[in-house]
Amino acid sequence: MRLGKTAASHFLSQVVVTLAGFGATWLIAYVLGADGLGRYSVIVSLGFFWLVIPGSAVSSAMKKRISEGDSPGGFIGGGILLNLVACGLLSGLVLASGELLGGVVSRDRELMRVLIDYDLEIVALLSATLAYQTMNGSLQGQKRVAATGWLKAVERIARTAFQAGALVFSLGVAGISLGHAAALAIVAAVAFTLGTERPTLPTRAQVSSLLEYAKFAWVGSLRGRVFGWLDTIFLSFFVGASLIGIYEAAWGIASMLAIASASISQTLFPEVSDLSTDEGYDRIRHYLDEALAFSGIFIIPGLAGAAIIGQRVLEFYRPEFGQGSTVLLVLIAAYMADTFASQFTNVINGVDRPDAAFRVNVVFILVNAVLNGVLIWWMGWYGAAIATAVSSWLRAVVGYVVLRRIIDEVSVPVGQLARQALAAVLMAAVVYPVVPFAPSGRLGTVLLAGLGAVVYATLVLALAPRVRTKARMFFPPAA
Repeated sequence: MRLGKTAASHFLSQVVVTLAGFGATWLIAYVLGADGLGRYSVIVSLGFFWLVIPGSAVSSAMKKRISEGDSPGGFIGGGILLNLVACGLLSGLVLASGELLGGVVSRDRELMRVLIDYDLEIVALLSATLAYQTMNGSLQGQKRVAATGWLKAVERIARTAFQAGALVFSLGVAGISLGHAAALAIVAAVAFTLGTERPTLPTRAQVSSLLEYAKFAWVGSLRGRVFGWLDTIFLSFFVGASLIGIYEAAWGIASMLAIASASISQTLFPEVSDLSTDEGYDRIRHYLDEALAFSGIFIIPGLAGAAIIGQRVLEFYRPEFGQGSTVLLVLIAAYMADTFASQFTNVINGVDRPDAAFRVNVVFILVNAVLNGVLIWWMGWYGAAIATAVSSWLRAVVGYVVLRRIIDEVSVPVGQLARQALAAVLMAAVVYPVVPFAPSGRLGTVLLAGLGAVVYATLVLALAPRVRTKARMFFPPAA
């Protein structure tokens, strides 16, 4: 029950994050168009995702070592020290690259244009992200998962506010990038004050322990970047900023549907880590079964909904975004695979087998990179989406096989997932005939999405007793 409430609190915070993020993306797309959104997406892919991989690995190591409960202050101090070094080295690399490329490289490719014209913005975003990740890893290791969820919500709201101000004052892509960095820096400072443990000077053994875990964890961080942003980097070589912007809008909608799985995963890790020290595998299997049963609760109906009104949903931004409806459908399928694969690798890491998670993620990374290079060259942006989906489903299968070898048995709640899928199909059957009669424009899209949500919620509660039971736990008993 405690874990369920923690996950629910984290999930509610992520709803706020999602709504604020959607609002920011819509505003950027509306004011700057697909071209501006695409250029900002390349900046984010570099400063917020790709270049921070070493820092993300250290943050993961902090979360693991702190959660084990042995001298947490030293691990917090060690993580801060390692990420300060990483920040200095990476910032210097970006600034040097911007200076060197400026005089010798053409700006025809979006990636080159961004590196040359927005190097300072990338450094600001990189520095703020590393600070935020460090403090986030510290709090999660202290089992303050709900707090990290709400901090992320505050960050996203602040980011949206800063970016809206930048757009009002016509500061363009540079302004929204710096607004993003400012929000992260502020929340990192707040996160530092919320920890119950304070950093202390680390021992050499503690720094070595963090690096030992991080040398495997960096591949997990890389895996997340490959899943979410490798296609953006590849696309920046082959297509213009406008198509990148539409692709990222579709990706953002797909990611909204996976927030339940992310909340469950974040809540589960510290508990699995704690149980693993006593080899409490029976309890771990129970937690995993619960996580799998509810990971697809939104993304399964989301796939059905996108098949019916995906074009209308994308046109919510601007009419030209509607051409990404097929991409949206494929990306939701990719996210569906990722929700289950991430639960498997989350448990693998939680039982202190980062080496096994390393192998799972290496398979995904290699397949994704090869498929992105080949399919984007052959099929354009559709190839990027297909590459992500195929490699994600492969990761889910490999993750399942590897986890079974570690804890002997993995129960997949097929019946519960089938009931959710049936509810989604029935929902689609109800909504599809209504689509031609819905008002055009954004209001009609909202009404259709709302109808689908009500129908699905009603059906899944009726068809899935396990979902119904869990839902009752969060409401007070009738008088």
